[in-house]
Amino acid sequence: MATATHSGFYTDHRDTSRSYDFYPPLSVSVSSPAPLLIYIHGGAWRFGDKEVARFSPSGVHKLRIEFTQAGFAVASINYRLSHEAKFPAQLHDVKAAVRFFRTNAEHFNIDPAHIFAAGGSAGGHLTMLLAGTANHLDKYLEGEKAEDAPSSAITAGLSIYGVSDLRTIFDDRVALGMPYDHPEDDGAEWRLLGSTYPAPTGTAAEKAWASAHPLDYAQTATTGYAPLYLIHGTGDTCVPWNQSSKIHSVLQRRGIDTELVLVDGAEHGDSAIYADAHRLERAVAWAQKHIEE
Repeated sequence: MATATHSGFYTDHRDTSRSYDFYPPLSVSVSSPAPLLIYIHGGAWRFGDKEVARFSPSGVHKLRIEFTQAGFAVASINYRLSHEAKFPAQLHDVKAAVRFFRTNAEHFNIDPAHIFAAGGSAGGHLTMLLAGTANHLDKYLEGEKAEDAPSSAITAGLSIYGVSDLRTIFDDRVALGMPYDHPEDDGAEWRLLGSTYPAPTGTAAEKAWASAHPLDYAQTATTGYAPLYLIHGTGDTCVPWNQSSKIHSVLQRRGIDTELVLVDGAEHGDSAIYADAHRLERAVAWAQKHIEE
């Protein structure tokens, strides 16, 4: 199992909720300085840890291995969980991580022009939000930052069984013939956003519910949406695969580069998703394409 060569904090708040592990590239086959992949862990926005990029029984770490072998550096990050802070704190954190690595690109020997993001489940949701809200004028989404802070834009994103619309996830399960409720959900949405849907008028939860859906930014964003690669299991009873197919279709209509890979029968977090080396190689090749463009 790999050990990160450097660990630290990406904000002045030196707490584990805003920390990172950095894995350098295992080859220089792409370029030097290296492109960077920021990995955002899953866990229903209420648990999980950056350690999954080091090793995970589900095989998440195989994604880190594929990317570092292809010449990418990988930074696996933590972010504030829903019991620590409500949305949009999680988006603020992942944007802060992008800006931190862009600011310190020379120190890490990474290319600030080529920063990618990837994540599974809740991490896929945050990856999709990063792709759709770069440099947003609304401080609510962008978070507190210095006036001369660098961009929070990413070159492209990779979402693995991610959530694109928190409002419809229950109905989307039913639409695919799956149970309305899922035992692993356990109120993940209201824990993140502050209330069930629809939220009480005029509350912080109402604004959170209005702002937390990558699908909306894919449909309406005027500043563009970063290219997006999606992997989803067709047997996913927690985050149904139509959560990925819907945003994929919207991005296609808008002419934004996107690809959807469905894994037949795979459940949420299924090790089968990471077991196929060719599937992961395809994701890496798709990212490399966006370095060369």
